[in-house]
Amino acid sequence: MDIDIKHILRGPSDDDENVMHYFEGNALIIECGGCEYLPEPGSKECMRCMVDRMSESGGADRIILRTGRDLEISGESGQTIRKLASIKRSSCSVVHNKGRCKRCPSQRNRVMETAWKDFPYPNYYGARELLEDSDDEVCSKCIASTERVLSQMESDMDDIRKGLVRP
Repeated sequence: MDIDIKHILRGPSDDDENVMHYFEGNALIIECGGCEYLPEPGSKECMRCMVDRMSESGGADRIILRTGRDLEISGESGQTIRKLASIKRSSCSVVHNKGRCKRCPSQRNRVMETAWKDFPYPNYYGARELLEDSDDEVCSKCIASTERVLSQMESDMDDIRKGLVRP
């Protein structure tokens, strides 16, 4: 038996690049074999992975965590994951920043990365700390836009949480 000592010493990583995903009909299939965690749909790690994969690929009616025994997420849970993925997708910039914008601490993708890092409990405070005032008109517009997106994200996440509470 060959043991990957480097992997054990390095510990779990936040790198999900080795988690493959693809569509089969209306289902998003996530191959959990490359993941360091056991597939537990209620865990923070699995939820983050499902939201990230759906955010990258688009919505699906069902999510299947493929392991030796497949787990399906659908219905209200699947709709919630789809809503969260939509929020994540819309919060990130589609513009690939160059020059001074690439180095800017208030750059939208950097701010949103900070906000989403602790998902499912986004770090709005830490993200807002990255937003700095600027005398430059272009920078001020970008920062104001990022603040609005962050506020909308916070509001949408609160709406989802309220919808999950049963009276």
